[in-house]
Amino acid sequence: MPREPLTAPARVLAAAVLAVGVLAGCSPSAPVAAGPPPVVLHAAVAVAKGAPPTPVPPRVGLSGLPVIDPLHVVGGLPGLDDTAPLRAADGTWRTAVVTRDTAALETPAGRPVGVLPERTLGLATVVPVLDERDGWLRVLVATRGALPSDDRHEVNGHSVWVRAVDTRAGSTAWSIRVDTHALTLTVDDGTRVRTYPVRAVGSPQWPTPRTLAFLLGPHWVEPGTTTPRVLPLSIQSDSIDHWDRPTGTAVTAIHTTTSLRHGHVSHGCVRITDHVMDVLWDAPAGTPVTIV
Repeated sequence: MPREPLTAPARVLAAAVLAVGVLAGCSPSAPVAAGPPPVVLHAAVAVAKGAPPTPVPPRVGLSGLPVIDPLHVVGGLPGLDDTAPLRAADGTWRTAVVTRDTAALETPAGRPVGVLPERTLGLATVVPVLDERDGWLRVLVATRGALPSDDRHEVNGHSVWVRAVDTRAGSTAWSIRVDTHALTLTVDDGTRVRTYPVRAVGSPQWPTPRTLAFLLGPHWVEPGTTTPRVLPLSIQSDSIDHWDRPTGTAVTAIHTTTSLRHGHVSHGCVRITDHVMDVLWDAPAGTPVTIV
């Protein structure tokens, strides 16, 4: 049966319905807001943490404290307790260069016992580092704890604690060992180890102190004397109160000599040849010296 043609209004309505159906069938549903992309960890993540800052201990007053250097005798200083110098990460020996007069203490934040000066015998004070703790350094010092006539066992071998902030970090690749029995001196300059005979050490009456010491730093040249070249050590005779009249000290040293005597015949110093002194002459201040 033939359909009747649609009227104009009907045709318009049918077209509208068809358009809506086409759009509804072809258009996607309303988009959903996308969330943040997922975080995918392919490996464990290590978060670097900085080292905590080194604490800075408060300053300690210096008034009334004795000076800790070879020219003074300062009683009551802590001993060494078989403590050895510290090595740095690169294998060298750690030293501390004092940058200002600073209080020397028995223990970290403990009782002050003296003043470690910025300069010793006219040069910068350089001392071996024995320990480190919370902004403090334990260092070997070059002062007598007593005169030999009072207590020979307290003359050498003393250490104190100082603020690390009052020093500058230093180091030395050198070390020296003197064997008073074998009459030898062994030097390690960081590149090789060499052993040499020594001409003389202390006699039984005035023995060379057997302890840990270090090179003070001065290089004394005394032409025309029996000790032409001298490297003073941080230790002093434990049997003679005063030997050097200008300073009133009895500093033990490594030196050349014009004397022809050999063996255990000196007043405590280590006598060597010019050749050995040529080797040692470049060793820096603070170089540890072990005497056995």
